[in-house]
Amino acid sequence: MSDLTNLTIADASLRLAHGEISSADLTEAYLARIAAVDPALNCYVSSRIEDARADARDADARRARGERRSALDGIPVALKDNIDVVGVPTTNGMGPHGNTVPDRDAEVTRCLREAGAVILGKLNMHEGALGGTTDNPHHGRTQNPWRLGFTPGGSSGGTGAAVAARLCAAGIGTDTLGSVRLPAAYCGVAGLKPTHGVVSTRGVVPLSRRLDTVGPIAHCVADLGLMFDVMASSSEATRRPAPERPELTRVTCGILANLDLIEMDAEVRSAFTRSIATIEALGWSIRRIDLPEYDPITARRAGLVVCEADGAVIHERAMRDWPGAFSCEFRRMLEYGRDAARERLIKAERVIESVGSEIRRALRDVDVIVSPTTPQPAFPFDDPAPVSQADFTAIASFAGCPAVSIPCGLTRTDLPIGLQLVGPPMGERALLAAARVRSSLWFCRHSARREVNARSARDH
Repeated sequence: MSDLTNLTIADASLRLAHGEISSADLTEAYLARIAAVDPALNCYVSSRIEDARADARDADARRARGERRSALDGIPVALKDNIDVVGVPTTNGMGPHGNTVPDRDAEVTRCLREAGAVILGKLNMHEGALGGTTDNPHHGRTQNPWRLGFTPGGSSGGTGAAVAARLCAAGIGTDTLGSVRLPAAYCGVAGLKPTHGVVSTRGVVPLSRRLDTVGPIAHCVADLGLMFDVMASSSEATRRPAPERPELTRVTCGILANLDLIEMDAEVRSAFTRSIATIEALGWSIRRIDLPEYDPITARRAGLVVCEADGAVIHERAMRDWPGAFSCEFRRMLEYGRDAARERLIKAERVIESVGSEIRRALRDVDVIVSPTTPQPAFPFDDPAPVSQADFTAIASFAGCPAVSIPCGLTRTDLPIGLQLVGPPMGERALLAAARVRSSLWFCRHSARREVNARSARDH
C-alpha cells in the first residue's frame, strides 16, 4: 500500500467511505511518520497515541455499521497547543503555570470530535502566540520541513510544519495578526483565517479577543473547506444556506495601491507579479485599491501594542504567580503593553478600526483583495525576525474578514512563497472557491518538489 499520508482529506475520506482503507491503518501511517520525522522537526509537544488508536477503531466501527459523521470521520488531525483537549496539557507555548490540564474540550475540539476526527496531539507554537518564528524557549524550535535551520513561521509554526511534513492530515491554529497564514506561506501549504467570531474561541487561550480567530491549515484549499465546515458548525452565522457554487467567471480582484510602501523580497515580488498574470489569464479583472489612511508602519505598531496590552491583562495573574513560565522576551513585551499610555492605546485602536473600515469598504467594489502573504520567504533562525512579517496579513485581521494563504511559487533555493486572498465578512465559501481555482496549478507543478524537501527532514 502506498504511503497513506500522501492522501488529501477529500481522497482519504472517499477511500474510507468505500472501505478501501481503514482509519486504523491511516492513523498508524501518521503515527509511524511522526516517529520517523518529528524528532528532527519538533512539531508535537504532546501526543495521544493510544487515544488516537481508540478513536480510529471507533471510526472504523461506525463505518462498519454504515454510519459516517462527516468527511472528517476517521481523519487524523492535530491542534495548536493553546487549544484545549481533555486530559492533554495546554501550555500556550509557555513554561508550567498552574492547572493547565483541561477537563473540558475547546469548542473547536468538540466540533472535531463530533465530526469523528482522530486527534493525534498538540503542536508547538510561538510562546504565548505573540511572535512569528516558533523559536520556543520552553519547548524548542520547530524546524521548517523545507529547510532545517529555517523558521516555519508563527505563531502556529508547529501546525504549518506538521501539515507540510505530513505529520497530520490537517491542523488547527490560531490567527491574531497572521499566525495561521504566515506558517502556511513559509511551509508551502494552505491556511484560512475565518471571519472574526465565526469559529468559537471558547477553550482557546486568548491573546487579543478583539482579533483572535481559529483557523485550519491543510494541504489544499478543498481540505480547508472541509475543515472549516466542521469548525464553524456550531456558529449561528454559518447556518444560512450557502450557494451551490459561487460565480467564478467574473471575479474582480483588488490590488493595494499602497503595496509599494512595504519592502518586499525580489523573489516574492516576482512570484506575485506572475500570480497576477495568471489571474488575468483566468479572465478575472484587476482593480487598484487606494487606502488613504493605511500606513504599514503605523498599522504594524498599532496591532502589536494592542496585542501586548491585551496579553498583559490576560496573563496578569500568571506573571505574578508563575514568573518562570515566561521568557525574558515575552515578559518584556507584555510589560510594555501593560505600561503603555492610555492615549497610545486609544490611538492604536483607532488605527485598527480605521484600516479595518477601509478594507471592508474596498470589498464592496471587489470580490477579493490579493497580495503576497508575507513580504519575505522563510528565514534562518539565526537572522533577526523581519518586523514586516505580518504587514499584509494584519489588514484582514483588523477588518475581521476571512483571508486565505495559498502557495504561489518557490524561490531559487526552493523556499515556498504565499499568495493571500481576502474576502468580505462571511464570504469564506466564495473566497475558498476562488482560491481553489488559483491554487490548483501550483500544487500540480510543485507537489513532487515539495515531497523531496519534506523528506530531507527525515533523512537528517
